[in-house]
Amino acid sequence: MSAIARMTTGATDVWRWIATLPLRIRLAKREVAAAQEVPAGPSVRERQSDLIQFYGHFEHLVETLCDAAQYGPVDKLERRYRQEREWMQTHYLKVRKYVVAYLRFEVEDAEQSSLLDGTYGDAFESLFAAPDLESFLNVDDGNMISRIMRTRQALNLYGEHLRQLLVREKACA
Repeated sequence: MSAIARMTTGATDVWRWIATLPLRIRLAKREVAAAQEVPAGPSVRERQSDLIQFYGHFEHLVETLCDAAQYGPVDKLERRYRQEREWMQTHYLKVRKYVVAYLRFEVEDAEQSSLLDGTYGDAFESLFAAPDLESFLNVDDGNMISRIMRTRQALNLYGEHLRQLLVREKACA
């Protein structure tokens, strides 16, 4: 290719680029506007606070289930279970969208939830799917301890992830 042909091709490419500039600007403005419309999620500190609150209630639920497995569905445990179940049902979704990334799923969790409330839930949900302790104990498949271990592991891994994010935030500040 001759020098004149290369210069002509180069000039043509520059003019094509300049001609598409208004379109590129409009697309960039749309992307900025779309990014501004997306609501910001909770901060790392807010997520950590939600996790701490959730973990406290989760441990009360676990303690209640373990006591019920040993002593049966006595009235005191039944009341505690119903309170924690109600709290979990209203607050789990807030944490679920983050913690399931760290949860090891098992088929029996979904089956357990399905037997208790007709939905296919994860290991967390299978621990509070039953309407009462007696139902929980009657349908228990013997994997309660395994579920508790996996859910605790997921909570711990998620908590560690949040701690690492906070360390990064402090380092960048």
